[in-house]
Order: sequence, then structure tokens, then C-alpha cells
Amino acid sequence: MRRFSSFFLTVFACLIIVVCMAISLDLTGIVKLPEKLSLKKYLSKSIGTLGAGEEIYYPDYEATGLSAENKVTQDTNTVVPTTVVNEVQVQTIDTKKAEQEALNKFLEEVNSSVEIVTPDYNVTDNSFFYTQLDNYGKIFYSRLYSNLDNLKTGTYSVDFGVTFNELLQTSNGETILTNAFQLSINALLLDHPEIFYLDVTKMYMFTESTTTFSGTTYRISIGPDGNTSYLLPGFYSAEDVLMAENNLKTQLSSILTLINGDTYERILQVHNYLIDNITYDSSSSNIEASHTLYGALINKIAVCDGYAKAFKYILDNMGISCVEICGMAQNSTGVTESHAWNDVLLDGKWYAVDVTWDDPIIIGGNGRLTNDLRYSYFLKGSDIFYTTHQEDGYIVSNGEFLYPEISKDSYY
Repeated sequence: MRRFSSFFLTVFACLIIVVCMAISLDLTGIVKLPEKLSLKKYLSKSIGTLGAGEEIYYPDYEATGLSAENKVTQDTNTVVPTTVVNEVQVQTIDTKKAEQEALNKFLEEVNSSVEIVTPDYNVTDNSFFYTQLDNYGKIFYSRLYSNLDNLKTGTYSVDFGVTFNELLQTSNGETILTNAFQLSINALLLDHPEIFYLDVTKMYMFTESTTTFSGTTYRISIGPDGNTSYLLPGFYSAEDVLMAENNLKTQLSSILTLINGDTYERILQVHNYLIDNITYDSSSSNIEASHTLYGALINKIAVCDGYAKAFKYILDNMGISCVEICGMAQNSTGVTESHAWNDVLLDGKWYAVDVTWDDPIIIGGNGRLTNDLRYSYFLKGSDIFYTTHQEDGYIVSNGEFLYPEISKDSYY
């Protein structure tokens, strides 16, 4: 009897040891027991949203376009809808080859200082700012881009799971990730002006921490705060966005039928089209839309950001390299304001174009817009352009976008 009891106690002790080991391995994540057998559900969890309320910073452009040169008063009733600039000697070099070489050279310089990682999600070739992001920023950018159809609902949350868990285990991981998040959103919108329907200031990065005996695990998602929508005012559903996209594509097709000639002539015609068809928005009735491509091409009213996005969008669709530039500009009153314009690649060199400031507000009725005013900021080099404009690629404290180095001399 005593021998049987001893044997029973030994078996029982072994079972206790095995069960304890199984539970321990389950709690530490080494093995995974069936949910009905696991004790994890009975353990306390600490779940915190570290990123909730972390708004995206996006530049607030304020420049009015009233430079000293283009604040004009005209008394004549003559209206000239289009003008002709002086003829420019077309260079005989292989333009397309030179443009591609210049673009590749710039991107190579950027890539040499940024670790490149092949994204898990496809990104279009229009990725000038994408190439400048770090690995974390590229993950944000590419996942958001691949979810554009879902984001058109205005309420969809993009789940990154535990992708950034290892980073968030480090002391400064949250700061690094927040900066990467901010830069990626700005890069996405700068590369893709066709994403006109998102109000990114209403999109948040949420960090959920779950703590058990095995430690803390972090999960990341990007989405709205509560039940609010991050679509721009005027868009209330994915159907609204799709209809707006179709309107924009129709408008683009109409514009492209008007454009012809060599690269210089096409850039010129797009510049003139925007000046002739967009009115600068000096009110605040629908200022959000005025910052967008849609506001510029469909509503026909825009601020500098809208002009720049429209210029890039059309040139993108003609295969002409164009970048939106953020910076500061000094207006006619001597006040320095946030501003946006473009750099464009022509005959192997980059030149600056400020469509907004080439579209002056004519005071005193209809007036004739002279070539000197209409092309004051068209294909300009650094010697002239940077007397009133200054690039600023800083979006967050530790992150900066690089811009092309424009030609010292103007195109003509």
C-alpha cells in the first residue's frame, strides 16, 4: 500500500511539473496552448494607446502670391487670355536622356545616405520623396499607399500589427517611429498629388501596448480618432471620392488635348493653362480644398499648394519630372510666409517654377498681363529665384527632405 502511494505521488508530482512547464512556456510565448487550456485570458493586461492624439503635421501654406513684381493695378479694359514668350533656342542634346541622367544622379545621392529596403507593398515610380525615407517611413508609406481604396472610406484603420515592436522596445523608439510616421505622410502626399481627399491632420498613429508575464508587446495602427472621418469636407464616402476621381481624370484628359510640342513648350502651356483657369483663393470659405489638386482643377480656385500640386499632376501624366517644393517666400510687404512651388527637369537641369506668383491679382478691373509679369518665376535659376524664395525641407525636428539643386542660371 505504501509503495502504491509513493508511486502515485511520484506520478502526480511529474504531472504537476509538466503542467507547470506547459503553462510557463505558454505564458512566455514559446509554445501556444489551446485557448480553453491557456491561462493567458485570466492574466491582467495593460493596454495603452501611446500614440492617440498624435496629430500629423502638414505645412500650412499662407503665401498670398502678392510679390513686389506681381501686385498689379491695371486701368485698361484689354484682356489678353494668352501670351507668347520670346522664342527659346532648343538645345540639340538628347533631352530625354539628359533628363533621366540628372534625375538618376540626384536619386543616387539621396540613396547613398538612406538605407534602402525593398518594400513589402508595391509603390509607383512616382516616388521622389519615398526614396528619402528611412526603413520605418517606407513601411508606413507603402502600406498606406497599398490601402488607398480602403482609406477612401474615411474611417478605415491600417493595421501594422507588431511590425515596429522591436523598435518600440528601445528607449527612443517612440520618437523615431513618430518622426518616421510624420515624414512618410508628407512624402506620400508630395509624391502623389492625386491623393486629394484625405485630411491627414485627422489621421492618428495609435500604439497599443499589451503587457503580460512575458513582457510588453506593441501594435501599431493608423486611423481616425473615434467615429470621425479623415476625408476632406465635401467628401462623405468612398463613392464621393470615386466620383471626384472620375471628374479629375476627365478634366486631365481635356487638358492634355490642349498640350503639344517639345518638353519646354508643354511645360509652358501647362503653366499658362493654370494661370488662365485658376483664381487664387483669398477667402477662407473652403480653404481645405484650395490646398488640393481637386480644388485647383475642378473648383478652379486654389492657394499656392493647390497650384503646385496641379502643375505636378499634369506634368507627371506627361512623363515630365516635377517636384513640389516647400519653403518660405517674402511677399510685397516684406513678410516671410510659408509657400509652395515646383522644381521641374528640363534639358538635363532643374529649374524653379512658381505658378502662383506668375498668376497675380489684377487690381482695378480687367487688365493686360505682360510677359514680364506672367513669367517672372518661370524656369528660373537660383541666382534670381532664391532672392525671394527659400527651400525648407524640415518636417520634423530630426527629419529633412532634400530637393534638387536647381540651375544657377535661368532657362532663358
